[in-house]
Amino acid sequence: MDATQKVLTLVALLALTAACNATVITSWADDVGLITTFNGTLTVGTYTTSNCIPLLCNTTNFYLNVPVSNVDYQQVYAAGAFAGPTSISSLTFYYDPSRGGASLVISGTYSMYLSTTSAAVNALDGVNLANNRGGDWTFFGTFTTGTDTNPSITVSGTPFSYDPANGNLLMEIFGIGQIVTGNVQGVNGYIQVDDDGIVASRAVEYDTVVPEPGTLVLLGSGLVGLAGVARRRTRR
Repeated sequence: MDATQKVLTLVALLALTAACNATVITSWADDVGLITTFNGTLTVGTYTTSNCIPLLCNTTNFYLNVPVSNVDYQQVYAAGAFAGPTSISSLTFYYDPSRGGASLVISGTYSMYLSTTSAAVNALDGVNLANNRGGDWTFFGTFTTGTDTNPSITVSGTPFSYDPANGNLLMEIFGIGQIVTGNVQGVNGYIQVDDDGIVASRAVEYDTVVPEPGTLVLLGSGLVGLAGVARRRTRR
């Protein structure tokens, strides 16, 4: 793993630590799932409507007047959508141009995790999202604020070995320190989704941003240290 990858991994892990020290604003599970193409070849879901969570809006203003908050977004995919064992190296999501609005990923620090899960489609735990994760829950990669989702956004990461014989697939996105935007058609954009609840569904949790001082110190010292490693390698 090179210095840049170490930085990204450290940021993701520390962001997750911050999320774990927060107060839940709201959480739920429903039959909505982002249409997703794996490795540029296999698409799971059929377009029925669109939704702005978790990339293009943050709706916690409906529950609590805060400027920023965290989002924990999980999506389960039916094992039957996969022909057999596969190594997942990228996931692609699609902007819905028919509804207009801004297509740039709203501000926040983003990381993605993958795992096998025993949770069924349309039956994710919407109260304690940790219960949905499998034993092979693994950091996959990151993406950045301001990435354009029009016409699509692809998240590439460390290949994850998935065997549908072992259960459904769980994808999880953390958006730490997301700006609260509300949800107004024509202002924020939307991502294409399937809301039939047959091949995919989601669980969502929003909570307040309460990073511990120690997390901030670790983040600063870790980035400084890794920057030094990168400089030394450059000089060589």
